[in-house]
Amino acid sequence: MTPGLPLSQRAFDPLIAGSLALFGAFYAAGVARMWRSAGRGQGIRGWEALCFGLGWLSLAAALQSPVAVLAELLFSVHMTQHEVLMLVAAPLIVLGRPLTALLWALPPSRRRGASLWTRRRAWSAAWRAVTGPLTVFLLHGAALWIWHLPSLYQAALENPWIHAFQHLCFLVTAALFWWALLHGRYGRAGYGVGVFYVFATALHTGALGALLTFAPRVFYPIYAARARHLHVDPLQDQQLGGLLMWVPCGVVFAVAALAMFAAWMGESERRARIAEGSSPTPPLRRRSGGELALVAAVVAAASLSACTKQQEREDAERLTGGRVARAPNLIDHYGCGSCHSIPGVPGATGSVGPPMDHMASRTYIAGRLPNEPTAMITWLRSPQHFEPSTAMPQMGVSESDARDIAAYLYTLR
Repeated sequence: MTPGLPLSQRAFDPLIAGSLALFGAFYAAGVARMWRSAGRGQGIRGWEALCFGLGWLSLAAALQSPVAVLAELLFSVHMTQHEVLMLVAAPLIVLGRPLTALLWALPPSRRRGASLWTRRRAWSAAWRAVTGPLTVFLLHGAALWIWHLPSLYQAALENPWIHAFQHLCFLVTAALFWWALLHGRYGRAGYGVGVFYVFATALHTGALGALLTFAPRVFYPIYAARARHLHVDPLQDQQLGGLLMWVPCGVVFAVAALAMFAAWMGESERRARIAEGSSPTPPLRRRSGGELALVAAVVAAASLSACTKQQEREDAERLTGGRVARAPNLIDHYGCGSCHSIPGVPGATGSVGPPMDHMASRTYIAGRLPNEPTAMITWLRSPQHFEPSTAMPQMGVSESDARDIAAYLYTLR
């Protein structure tokens, strides 16, 4: 390293720049293809694409600017670079839902194959395991503490490949952490456990920052000579770096925990409304006791075994307020058959999403909502209201059309 060189001559890394360019190009191509297919703002909303763009710019600023060079000279700048990766770039990119965009960037045949592959039991189990609350907490915490061991930290500064791997560890574990927080709702544990893990993360990162702030000696001797070359006291530089990790990082996690607590309260209220049969979007009329009894009759396959097709159709229409006869044309109009296989609908042979056979006898919609008409109608109109990470775009289905489609789905036993 030659400190006398202009920073602009050493800040550019072709490998990192090329990787960032490919990442951004694939995301933009996926969003453009999705919006051409489903309409602008569908699947990935405008503000989500903007978040990705800001996150991508944050990555570029952290890794491809004079900040990256100064980070090798001053510990405090290096800590700032890490905070940008973990607390700015990672959550913004996760908010942009890059996995959905990258899936749509693939050609249709490859996209279907990738979707089928991700639905395999082994992949689903592995993804649930790696994004579980305890897993992301331990992975992110381990990456933070292990890479700050003096031997490893100095090795990263001396070897560019180790340094790149260090940054990758910070970025990937932070992205998993924020994905679990923003989209995965901490797996199956819910918001309550999520609040606990966010506070726990704030505590251990704050502890590391405090350790660096109040240390009586320099932990990383490699910075001693480099800081003095810039006429900076190396111990004060380390203390400033620890303070940057301690205070701003703690504030971000505290705000996230409070927001998650508020979401926890809102989620409890929403579930209570669904349990009572009301809609979280413009309210539908309240069901009578007789209609609620019919819900059980339609949804439970055992009780339907003796019903005739005509009776099933009448029951489904009474429950949903829709008309079964209109549904096949609507399913074709909204393109549902391009992603799902739907019995009785010509051309509805898609394999991207789950098949719709036996829909009336299932316990849940999308694996999480009680299978009852109000929830079904609302899901068809606004799936991302319930599951922000779903790949199912909002297709602009009207309430009357959603009732008709729901009526048809409730005839599928």
